[in-house]
Amino acid sequence: MTVRAFILTAIIATAAGAVFEAIGMFLPWLLGPMFALLLVTQFTKLPLYWPKILRTAGLVMLGIQIGSSFTRDAVLLMAVDLPYMAFMTVSVVALSIGLGLLFKRMVNESLATSLLGSIPGGLAQMVVLAEDIPSANITVVTMMQTIRIFMVVTIVPFLTIFLNGRGAGEMERQVFAFSPSLFLLAFVVGVVLFAGMKRIGFPAAELLAPILTMAVVQTVSGDVLIDMPYWLIAIAQVCIGANLGLQMEGIGDKLTFRLGAAIILNNVLLIGFTVLIAMILAQLLPEYIFLDFFLSAAPGGIAEMAITALAVGGDVALITGFQLFRLFFILLIAAPIVAFIVKKLDAKTGY
Repeated sequence: MTVRAFILTAIIATAAGAVFEAIGMFLPWLLGPMFALLLVTQFTKLPLYWPKILRTAGLVMLGIQIGSSFTRDAVLLMAVDLPYMAFMTVSVVALSIGLGLLFKRMVNESLATSLLGSIPGGLAQMVVLAEDIPSANITVVTMMQTIRIFMVVTIVPFLTIFLNGRGAGEMERQVFAFSPSLFLLAFVVGVVLFAGMKRIGFPAAELLAPILTMAVVQTVSGDVLIDMPYWLIAIAQVCIGANLGLQMEGIGDKLTFRLGAAIILNNVLLIGFTVLIAMILAQLLPEYIFLDFFLSAAPGGIAEMAITALAVGGDVALITGFQLFRLFFILLIAAPIVAFIVKKLDAKTGY
């Protein structure tokens, strides 16, 4: 049964990607599978299954592709941009907290639910934090995070169609030269880093370990280790898009009109605010383009924003750097502090 369900899911995902590609849709191999499987799960009873290992494989491939953008010059430039990363991250997190308080008033949910659902720290990570807080409604947190990801993954790439990216001649040319010794070094570093991140329970290790490995090895060596072909990147996108589509299964059955309206307003305001932040940074750093900062500030996943950057001519290293900084800040500082404060307040109220 599982094998048949997987084959059916793979056929639907691949066919949807091919259709989106044929009609010229944006990010066809990511959005095609995601939309198709979301619709199938909502309106049919067809048995669908997507193994976790394929999602992992997709994230690893994408992590390698993203990591290859981190040349020595790009990494050194990131160090210079750290104050701007901090400004963008703190601004987005502060607004998220404010929107969480607004959401609490609109739908009368608990403070824990409203804040953990509003902070853009990743679906799995925020749900894990919510599970540890008695006053948090895990279902609502899951819906808030899922709908945010869905809105960002659909709205942000659509908006970039109207923005100017870089042409092929403007992109930094990366000279790829195969080096067996460097490949072996990168493999060993990647395995050790991945194992260490998994051991301590660090989120998104499948994506972050390859990115950090490529960044470190390429920065030290000064060489570009790999140049992935389009078809392999397309396969990675299908693996990720299919998983995203199935993650949203049954979400329509759990939404009330008031809750849905509050979540949509929350996310529209957040995306609108990232446009403002991007405009400010584009003025402060004229050597970059608005598109770079828009994708850097967008509250989506690193994988989805990097795929968008690859497609529209954004600075992948800069965008990924900003997204990584925000992820680390939220997971290591902001979310734990919010969870600690909420637990203290719950203890005082005797929840």
